[in-house]
Amino acid sequence: MKVLVVRGLSAYDVLGRAADEICRGFENCGYEVDRIDAAAEHAAKALQEAAAHAEEYAFYFSMQALFWDMEQKEVPWIACMPRVGWIVDDPIYHAPRLAGTTGKNAHLLTIQNGHAKRVQKEYPQIDKVGTLYHGGFYGGAMPEWDRKDIDVFFSGTYCPIGKAEWEMGQRADVFRGIMHELKGELIGEKAYRVWSQVLREYFDKISFAVSEEEFRDILEVMAPLEKYQRAWIRTKMIEALLKSGIEVSVAGNGWENYAGAGKENLRIIAAGGIPIDETVRLMGRSKIVLHCMNFFDGMHERIFTAMLANAVCVSYRYDTLFEFFREGKEIVTYPLTHLEELPQIVTDLLEHPDKAEAIAAAGFHAAIEKHTWERRGEQIAEWMTSGNDFSY
Repeated sequence: MKVLVVRGLSAYDVLGRAADEICRGFENCGYEVDRIDAAAEHAAKALQEAAAHAEEYAFYFSMQALFWDMEQKEVPWIACMPRVGWIVDDPIYHAPRLAGTTGKNAHLLTIQNGHAKRVQKEYPQIDKVGTLYHGGFYGGAMPEWDRKDIDVFFSGTYCPIGKAEWEMGQRADVFRGIMHELKGELIGEKAYRVWSQVLREYFDKISFAVSEEEFRDILEVMAPLEKYQRAWIRTKMIEALLKSGIEVSVAGNGWENYAGAGKENLRIIAAGGIPIDETVRLMGRSKIVLHCMNFFDGMHERIFTAMLANAVCVSYRYDTLFEFFREGKEIVTYPLTHLEELPQIVTDLLEHPDKAEAIAAAGFHAAIEKHTWERRGEQIAEWMTSGNDFSY
């Protein structure tokens, strides 16, 4: 049979390239793949025409559950097709599509266990919800260790803490007040807390009862709180290294706005967004690739991609990592609540190249076997056939 795939757009074409590799996984499982480019002028019409022949397809797949809201509007017969939507960030950013689906024959994947639980509560109409962690990009052979010319690399956007605070200030008075009251619960010694859970606990504390639908709507309004936590973590991680005299090379939007300590040690390779293929090449030139987000019950593409580039992935420490990798063997971690330890961790790796190279090699072998996007495609195909939980 065939699989219908809608290829979407995202910053740096990350999700488009991920979809391409996932398709290879489907093909490995014996499926023929029909692709629709979501950016094409007549994408919706193409989907309508394909959905009219639903019996030809084992399932319909899209990153970010693209076009799911159309089943109650232009293409009601999509609800007759088994479909898989894989959302790879917080569900609040996909609320219109998730609220717009009937949920019949719908299989939604998230990248965090907590996100899956939220979706089950907030969108109970969706037939099946699961968690599947990101895969990683493999760009082929990378430079030998002694030919790598970047010591420390980070890829991702930069938002100053002040800008994130400004965005919170643009909300209505009541929401602005709550966010300013709660922001201290998400940084420093409390940086491991999950923003949506902190908000839910706040409402419980003040005995403010809200339905799941109302809570979902409130999360949408308070999304700047999540952005604030992410901005704080990212800024403090980079600042800890720069002010210690360690050069950090970065690529992504917004880095020209960094004004913290150690700015003279910040090397901006690309001030704007660059395609994921170029990011993978830069990782391949790097000895250390930093990982820094603000979630703690999932695995991010950057971790696996760093390993597949034969670099040492240095990530903040959280439990899920150790379900996959061993500290100091395939991955190196630092405590998010004690960022003052990070410079010494990085310095130790740079001063002991044999040790760093061995960790990078072990990480590569672990990731190439089980954690590519292509392997994730195989897992999705197997999941749709067997219904069994994912294993890695």
